[in-house]
Amino acid sequence: MSSSEQRSSFWPIVTAVVVALCVIIAIPDQYKTFLPSFLKPGLHLGLDLAGGTQLDFRISEDEIISRRAEIAAEIDTLKKNGGENQAIVSKQVELQALDEQHANLVEAIRGVLERRVNSLGVSEATITPSYFGPEKHLLVECPGVIDVNRCIATVGKTIQLEFKEEYTETPVGYEAGIRAQADKVFKAIATGTGNLQVYGQDLSNQLGVSYFDSRELFVSQLPKGMEVLANRTPEDPVIKNEASIQTVGQDEQGQQQVQEIKGIYITKVLTPKKSVPRPLSDPHEAFQEIAKTTPNSSTESKSAVLIDSAPKEIQTTLRTMAIGSQETVSINGEQSAIVYLAGRIDGSQEMTASHILIQYKGAERAEASVVRSQAQAKSYADELKKRLDGGANFSDIARTDSDGPSKASAGSIGVIRPGVMPAAFETAAFALKQGQISSVVETPFGYHIIRADKAVVTTSAKVTYDLLRLKMDTTAAKAVADTIEKGEITRNEDQVTIRGLFFSLEPTGWKDTELNGQRFRTASVTVDPVSNVPVVQIQFDEKGGKLFQELTKRNIGKSIAIFVGGELVSAPTVQNEIAGGNAVITGSRSFEEARTLAQDLNTGAIPAPIYLSGQSTVEATLGATALNQSIFAAMIGFAVLCVILIIIYRALGVVAILALMTYVVLLIASTKLPILLISNQYVVLTLAGIAGIILSMGMAVDANVLAFERIKEELAKGKTLKTAVETGFKKAWPSVRDGNFSTLITCAILFSIGTSIIRGFAVTLSIGIFISLFTGIIVSRWFCRLIASSPLANRPELFGVKVDKPVEPQTPSV
Repeated sequence: MSSSEQRSSFWPIVTAVVVALCVIIAIPDQYKTFLPSFLKPGLHLGLDLAGGTQLDFRISEDEIISRRAEIAAEIDTLKKNGGENQAIVSKQVELQALDEQHANLVEAIRGVLERRVNSLGVSEATITPSYFGPEKHLLVECPGVIDVNRCIATVGKTIQLEFKEEYTETPVGYEAGIRAQADKVFKAIATGTGNLQVYGQDLSNQLGVSYFDSRELFVSQLPKGMEVLANRTPEDPVIKNEASIQTVGQDEQGQQQVQEIKGIYITKVLTPKKSVPRPLSDPHEAFQEIAKTTPNSSTESKSAVLIDSAPKEIQTTLRTMAIGSQETVSINGEQSAIVYLAGRIDGSQEMTASHILIQYKGAERAEASVVRSQAQAKSYADELKKRLDGGANFSDIARTDSDGPSKASAGSIGVIRPGVMPAAFETAAFALKQGQISSVVETPFGYHIIRADKAVVTTSAKVTYDLLRLKMDTTAAKAVADTIEKGEITRNEDQVTIRGLFFSLEPTGWKDTELNGQRFRTASVTVDPVSNVPVVQIQFDEKGGKLFQELTKRNIGKSIAIFVGGELVSAPTVQNEIAGGNAVITGSRSFEEARTLAQDLNTGAIPAPIYLSGQSTVEATLGATALNQSIFAAMIGFAVLCVILIIIYRALGVVAILALMTYVVLLIASTKLPILLISNQYVVLTLAGIAGIILSMGMAVDANVLAFERIKEELAKGKTLKTAVETGFKKAWPSVRDGNFSTLITCAILFSIGTSIIRGFAVTLSIGIFISLFTGIIVSRWFCRLIASSPLANRPELFGVKVDKPVEPQTPSV
């Protein structure tokens, strides 16, 4: 077999394999449950097909503009007063960083919002910048997210820079390896082949492992399981203990709770125990100590109790104070109390409802079949209300007279909560008792008659708090509260100094600190003068510098996590205590990585809050209806196209249909697979995207039509089918190429200047064009060559051609 014959037989095999894989991928998942998961990728539907939430966020630039003016004024003042050059340069650098933040403001906030949307499990979300005069907006579309409150709470929260300390959570398949590592280290230290200090220094960079060279611990603070250290001396050997460390965290509802972290300690006592004062930083302990030493005082602690069950004097305070704060309240002229709020679970409302919706032409999301005017809709709704008042069945009327997707379910819209439905709807619905029917309610969607299927259920707020009652006025009580906050309340306890290496039996996470973006000034990329590698230099204000110093002091040898908008961007290890409010973050492998980190840090400190200025929700049932209608339209178009092709081109029409079926399979597979097969981006199908697919289907046939007309011309001249096929496709190619190339240029323009909807149309049309070129030229020509090598080649009437002279017979090739 010649090399040309090998090549001609190779590509059909490759094409057949690719098409076969695409067929498997394109088949709906319910018919291939037995296949591995990588052969069952799903479609990624947009907001108008999957249902979901659209949020419009306005970016406020007032604060960033005000801060820029303040810095510029400070620079002018320093120059006029002959200020130090270093101070002027520092302010100029800060101003330059702020200008860069302002220039990249929209894109920086967009990146943070995208990460938040992904945390909801919405990989098909689109975030589009939009400008209304001087205002800057970001439109966030979250397909599949119908819970508006959840979406707003996650996406719309303040983009804040946070510094967090190490924290741990429950392990999964983690414990055995840690135990083996700890046993190995302890055996080496106990037998003298290893040193606790050396092991500690070497392993301290490992997440979940911490080492302290010397730490003073109060006996009451010794981890559970390590109480034996209280009676050990420096002469005793190293010991290994399993211990449980208690930390305070928050559960999913924001309620503070004590969490235990299991681990293994390898420790050695450095000094014998001694009695020293211990500051009581925990208000619970401080309250108890004050109650013991102060006459006529008492304390009480409550966990997860109703606010109404608390003493009346503090109920209002408990409803308004921040978690983790202290407030002083007056009981009467001679008595006061200090309240510490450890946690709060806010109450909520929900109900189950049904409605009858009467739409009118021009109402939001009104069905195309609705032609009645607004006045007619109001009159019709009033008539239905009279029928209901007369005893008519609500469900029957909803099934026969209501508009909208809920009609199919007798008007049921399920459970609703505040913030989900239009304000007028919610006001009327939440005022109903179970079984009660509302009057006619107007919203942008039309006129509603609402029935409460289940009455409103309200869960009361619960709090966890400590209360210290004092026989003194509020001024004196506030002084006591100040001593608690400053850590001046102490209790004498025994203390030991130990060296320890801790192996956490649970994966490491993070806990909050007081340091955040409010105390952060700027981050910039510089070059280390010694190693000549890029580093990120960060700067805090005066108070932030003190907080950062305290944070680094208690986390030497540990990692400090840096979060922006709730996302981890870096976790550098603290080498030593850092004073002065300036620090350097090393470890960036390139200038680009360092610039990205600096941009993330500056984004978290941007004084540009976002505000929700609009929201809308598309029901999943409405999206499903639109998807089904689109698929039905495509099937009708495909069927009509097949009939026309067979009538005009006969056997060649069958070839076009086979090529078109191949095109459909490849196109469906391409919408399920990552773009270019190597990215993490997918084609998100919208109604506009489906329109692009249907249009590209017609263009796929266009390539066949051009080629088949040339083939028919050649057959009419008496050429053999084999010659006509080669000549026809060769002559048709310039027209096919130019037509599709011009369409691709149009798609590029639409994608560059269009909104998300127009971009979806441009993307699917572009993908369809590339696939149509493959099926219209490669696949169709391959089928035509097969026919040209068969006995059918000698029957030109099968190809819709009448010839004046007989076609020269051709012998089928082997």
